[in-house]
Amino acid sequence: MALIIGVHGIAQQQLGRQQLAAVWGPSLADGVEAALSGRHVGTLPLDLAYYGRLFLDMTGPAGAGSKGAQPRDELAGLAEDELDDLLDAAAEIVGAEALRVAEAQTPKSLMRSPRAVQLVFRAVDWRYGPGAALLFVGVFKQVRLYLRDARLKAAIDSIVDAAMAKETKVLVGHSLGSVVAFEYVRQHPEHRLALLVTLGSPLGARFVRALMPDPNLGADGLPPGVDAWVNVRDPRDPVAFAGDLARRWQQIQDLLVDNGNDAHAASRYLGKRQTGAAVLAALPELAP
Repeated sequence: MALIIGVHGIAQQQLGRQQLAAVWGPSLADGVEAALSGRHVGTLPLDLAYYGRLFLDMTGPAGAGSKGAQPRDELAGLAEDELDDLLDAAAEIVGAEALRVAEAQTPKSLMRSPRAVQLVFRAVDWRYGPGAALLFVGVFKQVRLYLRDARLKAAIDSIVDAAMAKETKVLVGHSLGSVVAFEYVRQHPEHRLALLVTLGSPLGARFVRALMPDPNLGADGLPPGVDAWVNVRDPRDPVAFAGDLARRWQQIQDLLVDNGNDAHAASRYLGKRQTGAAVLAALPELAP
């Protein structure tokens, strides 16, 4: 059984476990090799808890956050309360300066959207770069679905439960997967983890915490059963906009990385020396 279990993020409904594992495994191995100053490592004992297909019929034709999506696709089907929550969440992500800049811009491709939504999309893209708004809305939709749809949440949680083994010592969650991983920890304090790794995590966002069953679990240190927690984020990642998680959990180690022109990509987070070093500290036997 795998010593390391990964939990993927949004917009993976068109893929599968083996396709994603083919990216996650080599990427994390690169991170470990970077931490070892280039010394080669073999195939890592990593497997994925794959739940993406559960979203396949719930996110519209293009799928939340997918590269082929358009703003109208992402907003299609949102109820009024969902739209209100989205606007509140987006205001949290961009800040007053970005909203002022967006207000002064002329609407272009979003002419059919309500003015408030147009403003939010332009502000997020101004703050984080082109395409950031689509990514943020995709995360918003799938995180909200996971935390509010009891049947969906139970199905995803059961997939993670089945992937975890007694031997599993490291749990890695990217994006929405960091929320799912936190929920595993909350529900299974008896499973001792040497390390929890969160990558590009929205766990610090108000809209996420408002929906979580127990967002303050372990706030005075770490959640029960977790020996160490490392949170890795790119400051330009619109999903990790809430900043350092140590503001919520006092014993987290927050690490900053530069993922270049794809700030939220799982492969870039996994391939960083900081991520590899954290995994090596928990599993020193990985070093050749």
